Amino acid sequence: MATTSEQVAGDEREASRPSDLADGAHFTGDLASALLATVGELCGEAAIETVISQSGTRKSRSVLEAGSQWLCFEEAIGLLEAGAKVTGDALFARRVGERAIPLQKGSPVPQMLRELGCLEEVYRQISATSGKMNRVAYSEARAVGPGYAEIVIRARGGFPRARQHCEWTRGLLTQPPLAFGLPPALVEHEQCAADGAPCCVYRVIWQSDAAAGPDEASPQLKALREQVQAMSERLESLFAAAADLIETEDIDLTLSRITDRAVHELRNPRCLLVVKTDERSGPRVHQRGMEPAEVNAALARVTRDPLSPPAEWVLAPVRSQRRDYGVLVAIYEHAGLIYPQERRILEMFARFAAAALDSATALAEATERHRHASALLELSRELASAAGSTEIAERLVAAVPLVIDCDLVQVYVWEEAAGALVRKASTGARSLGIEMGELALDPSRGALLRDHLERPRSEPIYIDSDSGDPWAARMLAAIGAVASVAIPIATQEHLLGALIVSVAERPERLRSCPELADRLLGVAAQARCALENGRLMDQITHQARHDSLTGLVNRGHFGEHLQSAIADRPGQAPGATVFYLDLDCFKAVNDRLGHAAGDELLRQVAERLSESIRPGDIVARLGGDEFAVLVQGISESREATAVAARLERAFAAPFALAGELLQVAASIGRASWPADAAAIESLLRRADAEMYAVKRAHKQALSAGSNPR
Repeated sequence: MATTSEQVAGDEREASRPSDLADGAHFTGDLASALLATVGELCGEAAIETVISQSGTRKSRSVLEAGSQWLCFEEAIGLLEAGAKVTGDALFARRVGERAIPLQKGSPVPQMLRELGCLEEVYRQISATSGKMNRVAYSEARAVGPGYAEIVIRARGGFPRARQHCEWTRGLLTQPPLAFGLPPALVEHEQCAADGAPCCVYRVIWQSDAAAGPDEASPQLKALREQVQAMSERLESLFAAAADLIETEDIDLTLSRITDRAVHELRNPRCLLVVKTDERSGPRVHQRGMEPAEVNAALARVTRDPLSPPAEWVLAPVRSQRRDYGVLVAIYEHAGLIYPQERRILEMFARFAAAALDSATALAEATERHRHASALLELSRELASAAGSTEIAERLVAAVPLVIDCDLVQVYVWEEAAGALVRKASTGARSLGIEMGELALDPSRGALLRDHLERPRSEPIYIDSDSGDPWAARMLAAIGAVASVAIPIATQEHLLGALIVSVAERPERLRSCPELADRLLGVAAQARCALENGRLMDQITHQARHDSLTGLVNRGHFGEHLQSAIADRPGQAPGATVFYLDLDCFKAVNDRLGHAAGDELLRQVAERLSESIRPGDIVARLGGDEFAVLVQGISESREATAVAARLERAFAAPFALAGELLQVAASIGRASWPADAAAIESLLRRADAEMYAVKRAHKQALSAGSNPR
């Protein structure tokens, strides 16, 4: 009894299917293209749309006609049954099978058949031949002799034989003689699994003596001419394919197309392309017909032992004269499905991939070089206009990621007063919540820094978990990095600073190589010139904002600090208090001991006042023997009185001047914002007036012969 479509869709279809067929690639797409062409010839264009509609397939007509995508079992049987129904042709499925070889003269299939040498060998290799057409049945040659073969076909679990499937197979078996210039074979279907038999048995008979004629019209010569023509067409097709495959600048799209084409040409639904274009990045992987677990297993095998693939693999290296990129692999269900010629086909696509990667790599390198050159040029412009080391550091950290692949950039500048490298700028995904200037690298605690301080040189220091230097280990741990490179910025005489770039993952991105070293040194060279200029600019700026005798903030810069203090807390308490100080009898010291002693007195007063204040408070010399102190965060009278007392105690001990111990006092006035004044000028006038009031009281007390204290 014949198996109907309803029966195929029933319980048998729900039987367990092999996991390697879960991808739905069961029948070659050539079945669909041959089927639609047959429908068109028998019933016209309109019938084609009807067949597609009734088959249940979700593929478009253009995809089906191209034959580029494999069909699932249900799609193939549905198309065959719909075609038979629409055309009314009882032999429809057999006719579709009979179109396989004529439609494929330009493909590798006829050439593969001919290269087996004879028809007897073709039928002996029926397992491989039928595997190019469908994956849902096992085929074997039970007996092969001159002019005949007995073929046995058994269904795989979950894919019961349907009548249309059996007839399509019968049509296919008639076709191999055409590749040798012989008439189609006669095929008798002696036993059919669709009728309940355990397997299908086909007896194939062909005219083995038909190729013996020596004349020009012999089938053998005709076959040779067809073979030459087919090879010519194939060559043209491959040239066209090469142009189509590599015409895009999107390398992943190109590799995807190559993988697709390899699957189509090999008539094998499973292919894997694994290539690397950059040692610092992971592989590019393109695959067809494979489950994730299968892809991972194949990747592991390729990585572990690429030179000894399993027997069911055909592997071709993706290699050019320029470099070795990876491999292209076709993975078959078993080794018996592999034709010897398929290695050459795969190698051809591997060469396509290598050529595309060469072009893409060259373009990417040229683009990258241009980007780096542009970034360095822009960095040069930015650094040239930077004012001071802090601004230079900020511009450096912004530009470095454009030149070097990293996650964190830090710039440190050597500060002589601190005796350390002080962080001036930081940027990146892990830039830390530390205020600039709070993080300093002390050379006395690390051999690497100490060595570069003693012998300044701009050589990259590669740091990872194996560095062995305690300072390096602490630095990596502090910033959560897996690798860093420190580039000292130095002249032959001085260490100016350091640039540190880090990565939080994939440490190979900062692996030592000439290209990375060139980029690092290029940035360091520009940074060196900029920091040298920046140091000079810092000196000039410092001189413009500080008193040359005492090193304290000068009048102008003190006003900037006061403006900033008030602007930070508009109308809010606590506020800020300004203290004005003027030395008593300073002129007498100058007149009796000389100006050098007077200058020394001013320096000692500046030092004592600086020691009397908190970090963050400001001491300034306003000119002559006048000083000012800005204390932020206080506004109540008792707090200001406590600060004034500390300032007065700074004058309690005598000053050593010109070999004498001299007692010197100071008059101190104060004004608080916003309690005493709302505007800066009013605040300063109030403090100045308070100071002169105190000075007048001191003079009156001295005139009366009493101690003003």
